[in-house]
Amino acid sequence: MATIRDAWIGRSIPRVEDPMLVQGRGQYVSDVRFDGQWVMALVRSPHAHAKIRTIRTEKAQRLPGVHAVITAFNMPDLGRPLPGMTPIAPPILGHQRVHYVGQPVAAILADNRYLAEDAADLVEVDYEPLPALIDAETAAGNELILHPDFGTNILERIEISHGEGQNALKAADHVITATLKMGRVSAQPMEPRGVAAAYDADAGSLTIYHATQSVHRAKDRIAALLNLDPRLVRVITPEVGGGFGVKNGSYPEEALVAYLARHYQRPIKWAGDRFEEFLGTYQEREQTHHVKLGVKNDGSIVALVDTFYQNNGAFPGGGTLVAQSTARNLPGPYRIPNFTIDGYVVMTNKVPQAPYRGAGRPQGHYVIERMLDRAADQLGMDRADIRLKNLVRPQDFPYSTGIQGVTLDSGDYPAVFQELLKVIDVPEFRGRQQKALKDGIRLGLGLAACVEISAGFGFEGVRLQLEDDGRILCTTGATNQGQGHRTSLAQIAADTLKVPLHQIVVIEGDTDRIEKSIGTFGSRTMIMAGNATHIAGQGFITKARELAAHILEAHVDDVQFSDGRFSVKGVPGILLDWNALAHERRKSGSQPLIYEDYFSSNQPAAGFGAHAAIVRVDEDTAEVRIERYVILHDSGNVINPLLATGQVIGGIVQGLGSALYEEMLFGTDGQPLTTSFMDYRLPGANEMPDIEVHHRDYPAPTNPGGYKGVGEAGIIPSQAIVLAAVEDAFRDRGLVLEYAPVAPRRLFTALNERGDAS
Repeated sequence: MATIRDAWIGRSIPRVEDPMLVQGRGQYVSDVRFDGQWVMALVRSPHAHAKIRTIRTEKAQRLPGVHAVITAFNMPDLGRPLPGMTPIAPPILGHQRVHYVGQPVAAILADNRYLAEDAADLVEVDYEPLPALIDAETAAGNELILHPDFGTNILERIEISHGEGQNALKAADHVITATLKMGRVSAQPMEPRGVAAAYDADAGSLTIYHATQSVHRAKDRIAALLNLDPRLVRVITPEVGGGFGVKNGSYPEEALVAYLARHYQRPIKWAGDRFEEFLGTYQEREQTHHVKLGVKNDGSIVALVDTFYQNNGAFPGGGTLVAQSTARNLPGPYRIPNFTIDGYVVMTNKVPQAPYRGAGRPQGHYVIERMLDRAADQLGMDRADIRLKNLVRPQDFPYSTGIQGVTLDSGDYPAVFQELLKVIDVPEFRGRQQKALKDGIRLGLGLAACVEISAGFGFEGVRLQLEDDGRILCTTGATNQGQGHRTSLAQIAADTLKVPLHQIVVIEGDTDRIEKSIGTFGSRTMIMAGNATHIAGQGFITKARELAAHILEAHVDDVQFSDGRFSVKGVPGILLDWNALAHERRKSGSQPLIYEDYFSSNQPAAGFGAHAAIVRVDEDTAEVRIERYVILHDSGNVINPLLATGQVIGGIVQGLGSALYEEMLFGTDGQPLTTSFMDYRLPGANEMPDIEVHHRDYPAPTNPGGYKGVGEAGIIPSQAIVLAAVEDAFRDRGLVLEYAPVAPRRLFTALNERGDAS
């Protein structure tokens, strides 16, 4: 039995939120029920690019149970740009043109979703189809401009250089050239997006239940849309069934629900379905890189030159952040003295891009890891050795990569990577690989290293309050989507305040409960909110000493706090724990004990990961199975190893899905061809091995708690490492793979045409 003297940080405690969730008692947006609420359904464009001539709504409006059919023609305010998206934003409802399949053009309000969907089928939209652009490099030529007022399809250009860049290639003994591609993927969280809102006409206030990752940012967008005092807008995040980045941005559905709830002074709810997740929720990854890597004969890197194109879809979403992150992550954990990076974020007729777990990190690491494999092969060098040759060394820290704001802070990258090789037992594997090949079995080993650059901007806060029953409420604006914040933040608070874990109650995601927040994304919550919890805890103890001094009739300087109890110096027999303090405060009628504080930082933390994957490939069917996956990961000071391991494993599984199966495919007319789980394959338990996670942790010097991110650690090198492992399985055939995912159809073609799989 744990006592309050035991440290909570560092212990593998099961999530305190799990019993409620596994018993089905969690409350999601879909569970929200307002009296008299109307339900919204949307009419979405079936065309990737078209003009809208007319929208006829008469048949839908006559359907019993339908209260309104809204378009930007009969409600012009909804033709305004969507808030929170720059520099170019779609209208809330399309009314002149549509730019991707799934773009909303009309909204139905009805008594229930069934009626609303029936009415949506009755809306008649007269479209004039236009040519669709689906390839980023073609669109970058600007022969057809998708947004004439913007004047170009290039949303943003990213130019980063360090050292001599292109000129430095002349000093290389070898220059390896490749074109590397990554397909488009969809996040597909377990719970689709959802929003519900109720307007109080008397108070002029709006309450929104929102499956969002950033309640205060959503509040700011909605207040701006409605021209409301932000103090009159409350955003509450109930349980969220997965976010992965795509529940973080501005969407038409959010704006519509908020606007229509106020306009009709009726509660409005929209809960998306799985089909809408494929059509309307932002996607990620799709990039093409034209790369040159210069190396010396001994494998040391001389220079990296990369020109890349990101297919961003029809509007910004958050895709410019993805491309910037790609560029920031291209050096990976390696010493690259010279590089030139030229990136183009290009608009096309697809659903917009926005950050999805990894958010540019997988793309950048995919490029450098694949190029190191190419270089090793050309030099006749072991792929592990070329990495060890170039990894940042302990004596290099703090190591500036040459990109502004990207400094690697701590660790021992070569030692961790060498330990990975021992865990895998590479010589034993090579012997087994050769024996298996004689039996017609193809085994392959892939290796990769990565850095997880996390947090490094903004702030998070925590508000602590002592309840009458002795519990301590720990409120934060960060929102949980399955990470286990209510457990890990409670561990920090319990350690700081020296109380049992059950005495801490963590409350998240309610803009009325805490003044401000940024949100949960980018592996930032434990770094930002975790440190804020400790800082607030220290201030809370200081305020509690003042209360204890009043109760004990002592001078505050004589009140000491130890082991969860307040006492007066020299009077050891009188002790007040938090429960007694709450009881005495209530009796005395003193003011509630509340303290709120924030942690802010512009210094990111950099965790390190060394990954190895062993695959078995069926040469006849081109099916790839993962036999073993091992990661040694540096998470800094680990609050809860059980949860940290779960986060790493979750990222690996998602990454392996996008390495092996997952890809959003489109026809030449921009029609999405993968709009259900029959077409878009997610990895299941049968496809995944038991993933081995070994923590090798070096405290981060960039934040007081020494924390580093773990949320994206597993997904970062997963595509690169699987392609490397499959190539290794066919080393005798010189297989070259330059496109992820290495889906069976693509691999089958590469093996049978003796070309690459791009």
